[in-house]
Amino acid sequence: MMETKEIYASLPPVKPDMHLATPHFPTRLHAAVFRLWETVSAEQIARGLGIPLQRIMQIADDMGLPAQRYTDIWAKRGYITTIRNVWHILPYDQLLGVLGWDATRLALCLKEDDFLVHKLGNFKPYCEPVCDVALNDEQKAQCQAIKNTMQTVFSDVFDGAAPFSYFDTPIAEQNTPSPQSDGLRMVYSFCGLYANVLDEDTEQSYPEELLKRYREVGVNAIWLQGILYQLTPFTFDQSYSVGWEKRQERLRQLVALAGKYGIKVFLYLNEPRCMPNSFFEKHPELCGTKKESYSALCTSVPAVMEHLRRSVQNLCQSVKGLGGFFLINMSENLTHCKSVPNGTECERCRKVPKPTLVSEVIKAIAEPAKEEDPDIRIVVWTWAWDKMMTEEELTQTLSLLPKDVIVQSNSEASKPYCIGGVSGTVADYSMSVIGPSEIAKNIWRLAKQNGNDICAKVQVNNTWECSTMPYLPVFDLVREHMINLKNENVKNVMLSWTLGGYPAVNLKIASKCFEDDSEAAYDALLDEEFGEYAPTVKKASAIFSDAFREFPFQIRVVYNGPQNGGPSNPLYLEPTGFRATMTCYPYDDLDGWRAIYPREVFREQFKKLSEKWEMGLSLLDDMPNCEFKQMAYGGYLLFASSYLQTDFVMQRDAGNTAALGDIAEKEKKN
Repeated sequence: MMETKEIYASLPPVKPDMHLATPHFPTRLHAAVFRLWETVSAEQIARGLGIPLQRIMQIADDMGLPAQRYTDIWAKRGYITTIRNVWHILPYDQLLGVLGWDATRLALCLKEDDFLVHKLGNFKPYCEPVCDVALNDEQKAQCQAIKNTMQTVFSDVFDGAAPFSYFDTPIAEQNTPSPQSDGLRMVYSFCGLYANVLDEDTEQSYPEELLKRYREVGVNAIWLQGILYQLTPFTFDQSYSVGWEKRQERLRQLVALAGKYGIKVFLYLNEPRCMPNSFFEKHPELCGTKKESYSALCTSVPAVMEHLRRSVQNLCQSVKGLGGFFLINMSENLTHCKSVPNGTECERCRKVPKPTLVSEVIKAIAEPAKEEDPDIRIVVWTWAWDKMMTEEELTQTLSLLPKDVIVQSNSEASKPYCIGGVSGTVADYSMSVIGPSEIAKNIWRLAKQNGNDICAKVQVNNTWECSTMPYLPVFDLVREHMINLKNENVKNVMLSWTLGGYPAVNLKIASKCFEDDSEAAYDALLDEEFGEYAPTVKKASAIFSDAFREFPFQIRVVYNGPQNGGPSNPLYLEPTGFRATMTCYPYDDLDGWRAIYPREVFREQFKKLSEKWEMGLSLLDDMPNCEFKQMAYGGYLLFASSYLQTDFVMQRDAGNTAALGDIAEKEKKN
């Protein structure tokens, strides 16, 4: 079988016993055409599946699919959607065929596009090759039913703006843009690619209109992922660096464009970057800790540290005006030899303390950067330090840092909560549980004692609690958090991870709090944004904020729960046997969704959340359609769907089939 060929050795393993049926389509070919139709051209579908184009067009017509538009845009910018949509339908050879990729490119995408492989489940479900078969009468009737639905409900699917055209329409210049603070207000691009962002025109990820809007909401810094061996000549093998000159030029262009609006560009570095094991066949002297198919460039080898210094120096010399770097040194990515758990132990680094390894890497980046540009800023993120170091090691690491780096901590890290009678602590970050935590305050206190400036990592627009909304209109929660930070003398904030980059009013509210956190200033801002509807917005947002405190927070709920997909997640009449994956496929895995919450409590929390939220919606009936109203309704539909999906699985598992139809009808409205 094609799946088992050596060519796919770099891709996630196929699990022969894991297969997801698609009974809501006449055949798997129909399912494939339907799910690919929006993002892949009919010609490419035909080539990839090995089925004549005329037959593909006939199947699309039989299901009432409209004429295709924008598939070229999706191929460039929405390829992850294509992969997600057919991960359970196509075997590797046909998946690569419709993408027009080889296995190497797919493997790189799965690794570098913000850990996409984890979100897909770290394995490939088994899929028979999709082929054409004659339909029986029942399947023909099913096809006709799909066509009827498409023509009566979704006939306008391609109407409106083109995909990804969020910022094509210029906004009018405002006379009083938000003041640009000396403190960092850093955010990730709303429409930015993640992996290989500098391989494309930077206007694609950072259109000028977006930068202009960032200025209006108080943002003064943006960040993007950087890999040193892609931005400078790789010391040990320049074949990995092909195209570095063009990437540097695009970075220079972005720095200049952002500078027009008082915005600095920061690179997120996770260095030294681990390399595939095949690299070390030629360079065994550089090999450190191994984990799966990658190994660390051992930082106890002087040549590795010199490589880091030269690369940073090259970059800062070539890209003048770069805002700086922010660094993660203990993470999911293998970097130095003690950066991740469960790797094979490196003999060179076995007796080297973690504080030494971490601080030396930071110095190897910070020192040459500061030598080239004294104004450049280095942000050291303590992400996972409290989980992977003892308190003594963490304190020692902070003491070893250069005094001119900024120490950043997750504001909500390990903040305790009690929701629905269930107690826990925040892992990573949250919008429903407000920081800062004692751990964050302690890290900032130690950093300030050592002479370092401090920064808070926060979520202002959204989190994985509800990532598919550009922002959640929970203004009271945003204000409360920012005021708490101001009271801790925090002046720098990273406002989002990869999710929250929409230039929303939330960002403006957050920025305003550091300037003037009074109720009068808040009212004035709402008046400016919403005019005569400002009092209504204020009341509704207060209700949404109170409702969102009911979210059943826990890290596994955040990552595995149904709230990110909402109604897009099918209702399954039979248990699938699949376990929910990180933010991607909830399936029907209620026990994976609920984490520490009993089933009944989990269901009740989403019920409370959606019912309270709906009370806020009732205030908006007379308000004209606008972005705030859209976000309010969108949030409600995702939370209400989460309640219904939970109830559906519970009733199904209890054998209460009579209740399922009513739940399905309510979900159909969503």
